Amino acid sequence: MMRLTHNIPKFLAVLFVIALVFFIAQIVSRGNITFSKQPVTPTVAPETGFVLDIPQKALMKNYVVVSAQTTSGTTCELLYVPPSGEVQKMDTVATDNGFCTWKWKIEESQGKGNGRLIFTINGVSETHFIEIRSSF
Repeated sequence: MMRLTHNIPKFLAVLFVIALVFFIAQIVSRGNITFSKQPVTPTVAPETGFVLDIPQKALMKNYVVVSAQTTSGTTCELLYVPPSGEVQKMDTVATDNGFCTWKWKIEESQGKGNGRLIFTINGVSETHFIEIRSSF
C-alpha cells in the first residue's frame, strides 16, 4: 500500500503535463495564438500598403526621423500627437526617388509615453505609435 501512494503524485503530474500539451496543441491548431519574435508596433488603421520607416522609441531632446515611400511628387501629411496631446502638422512632397521624410525634435514639454503618428498619403490615413522616453 505504501508504494502505491508514492506513485500517485507522479502519475498525476504526468497526466497534467499530457493534458496541458493537448490543450496548447488545440489552441495553436485553431490559429488563436500567434507567436512572433519581432517587436511589434501597434497600429489602429487597416492595412493600407504604406511602406513606412518608423522607430519604435524616441528620446526626449533628440530628433526623430520617419519616412514613407510613395510615388514621386505625392503630397504627404504627418500629424504628430505627442503624449501631451497638442497636434503638430507637417507636410512634405515625395522626392524624385519617392520618399516623404519628416524630421523634428522631441521636446521635454511634450511629455513621455505613447505618441501617435498619423500619416495621410493620397487621401488614405494610417496611425502608428511611438514610445517617447526620457532615457533608454
